[in-house]
Amino acid sequence: MLLAFAQVNGGQVQSSIHSGRRALALSQEIKNIWAQILSMLSLTQGLLEAGAYEEALALIQHAVALARPLPPTINFQRLLPGLGSVYQAVQQWEEAQGALAEAEVMAETLDLGPLRAPALSRLCMHSAEAGEWEQASRYALEAITARRSSDVAVIPQDFSRQYETEALLRGGDERQARAGVQRLGERVGANRRYRIPYLQPEALLSAWNGHSEQAIGHLREAAGLAADLGLPGERWQIQAALGRVSEARGEQAQARTAFGKAARIIGGLAEGIKDETLRSRFVAGPPIQQVLQQVHRLANQVPQDQGEPGGS
Repeated sequence: MLLAFAQVNGGQVQSSIHSGRRALALSQEIKNIWAQILSMLSLTQGLLEAGAYEEALALIQHAVALARPLPPTINFQRLLPGLGSVYQAVQQWEEAQGALAEAEVMAETLDLGPLRAPALSRLCMHSAEAGEWEQASRYALEAITARRSSDVAVIPQDFSRQYETEALLRGGDERQARAGVQRLGERVGANRRYRIPYLQPEALLSAWNGHSEQAIGHLREAAGLAADLGLPGERWQIQAALGRVSEARGEQAQARTAFGKAARIIGGLAEGIKDETLRSRFVAGPPIQQVLQQVHRLANQVPQDQGEPGGS
C-alpha cells in the first residue's frame, strides 16, 4: 500500500496500480478492514492518474462507505480529498464540493496542518471553475498557509496549484502567486510528477506578464511529461491551456491543433466510462464543454484562414 502511494506521487502510474491491486488483495485475504480501505485509497489514486475514472469512482465510494460507520480517525479524513478529486475528474462538481468541504472541516478539527493543503487547493479549483475568483483566492491563501506549516518538500497529491496561481493573479496578488510558484520550483527536485504542477502555474505567470512564448514552452514541457507518465487527465487540460495561449497570440492553426488534441484525449476518457449516465455527466461538464465548443468554433474558422501555415 505504501509502495503504491509512493509510486503514484513519483509518476509511476502503472506500477502504482499494480502495487495497489496487490495490497488490496492481501488486505482482503487477512480481513483487515482499515488495510482494505487504505489500499482502496492508494489504488484509487493510481486509477485516477491513469484516467480509469469509472473504476476509481466505484472504489473510493466503496472505501468511504466502509469507513463511515467506523470510529472517526485521520484515516477517514484522508479518504475525502480522494473522493473529491475523483468527483472533479468525472465532472460531478456539486458532489466534489461536498466531499472536499467535509475533508476541510475534519482536517481543521483534527488540526492536520499541512495535510489540509490538497483539499483547500481542490476547493480553490472548484471556485475557479465556477468563476468565483474571490472565494478561490481565499482558498489559495489558506492552502499556502497550510503548506508553510511544514518543512516537507512537497505534500502528497498536491497537484492542482495552477488554480491557486490564477486566483491570486486575478485578485491582484502577483507577489504571492510568484512566491508560491518559486517555492514549489525549488522543492520539486527530480520528481517528474511534481514538475507538471510547477510548469502549469509557471506558464500562467509567463502569460500574465505577456511572455506568451515562454508560457508555450512551459506548457509543451508539461504536455511531454504528462504523455510520458501516462496522465490523460493532465494532458487534456495542458493542451487546452496551450490552445488558449496560442489563440491569444493569434496563432489559429496551433490553437486548433491543441484544442483538437485535448478533445481527442477527452474522447478517450469518455470511451473508458461504460456507465451511460456517468459518461453523459462527464461529457457535459463545463470545462469539457468549453474545450469541445472551442474545437467547433475554430473548425468553423478554417475557410477564413486556410492560407495559414499548417492551418488544415
